[in-house]
Amino acid sequence: MLENLSGETRLFPILGDPVKHAKSPHRLTLGFESRGQNAICVPLLVHDGALKPVMHSLALIPNVAGLLVTMPHKFTVFEFCATTTTRTKLLGAVSVTRRNSDGSWHGDTMDGAAFVKGSKTPALTLKERERFWWARARRAARLLWRCYSSSTTPVPGASIN
Repeated sequence: MLENLSGETRLFPILGDPVKHAKSPHRLTLGFESRGQNAICVPLLVHDGALKPVMHSLALIPNVAGLLVTMPHKFTVFEFCATTTTRTKLLGAVSVTRRNSDGSWHGDTMDGAAFVKGSKTPALTLKERERFWWARARRAARLLWRCYSSSTTPVPGASIN
């Protein structure tokens, strides 16, 4: 997996607090390897108060090709995105970013797609499905709470009523 690790390796950090439970780094790195890509996903434990300097630093590193974002950073990373998808603008939150050609960040939200895909996975046992649904329900509840408890709406001019 690490035979090609070099200064040309494309980095895809996952930013969160906590990140010790994250399985994405291993799975994504194996996926990159299976497609012959020189890329790696690494978990970065980034405490809430440290996110802004970390984002500024990551923007200066040219081989950081994208970011995976988990709580509590989904809303703050949105602010660093020069471009986003429509669904991301509606939520005011991102779960993934990639570099635009000018080096700025493009943000998207993949949580909904992951929720649907995971719920259709036939290999899950009933207990695993139950844990999956509860985890996704908690994430959705936190996202909704954040949107509705904000003093402003996620998109300027939009109504949350």
